[in-house]
Amino acid sequence: MPLDDWMGNLRTTVQAVTGIRKAYKYDEIPANFGTVLPAALIVPVSGEVEYSIGGPNISIHNIQVVVYVTAQVLSNALADAVPFIELVRNAIAADVTLGGTVVHILPGSPFYEGPMGINYGDRQLIGIVFNYMVKENETGSYPVTA
Repeated sequence: MPLDDWMGNLRTTVQAVTGIRKAYKYDEIPANFGTVLPAALIVPVSGEVEYSIGGPNISIHNIQVVVYVTAQVLSNALADAVPFIELVRNAIAADVTLGGTVVHILPGSPFYEGPMGINYGDRQLIGIVFNYMVKENETGSYPVTA
C-alpha cells in the first residue's frame, strides 16, 4: 500500500484539529505559509519493510506532523503552541486505523519535540514536531518470488 493510500486520511484528521487552518501533505508543500498559520505539514522521514515469500509483507513509516504556530517569536507563541500537544494527540488517537487504511498509527519516540523554533526555508517559525509510526500490512502486494 503506497503512502498516498492513507496519507490523505491523515491530512484530513490533522486538518480537523481545532486551531489548524490548513494541513499539507508532503506533495503539497507551499513555498511559504504566508498568513495561513497555524498550519501543519505531514512528511515521511524514514521507514522499514519486511517481506517474504508468502508474507506477511509489512511497511512501517515514520512520519512527522509539524505544526507551525507563529511566523515570529512573540511572547505568547509558546503558550499558543502547547495546547496542540493534546489536540493533535487526541485527534489521531480517535482514528488509529486512519479509516481502515492502515493497521495503526501510533506515537513515535519522542512523541513531540518543542515548542521551539523550526526553520522553514529561510524563516524560523515557532512550532511543534510530532513523531508517529504508521504500520501497513501489505500481504500479497509485493512481487516477491523464489
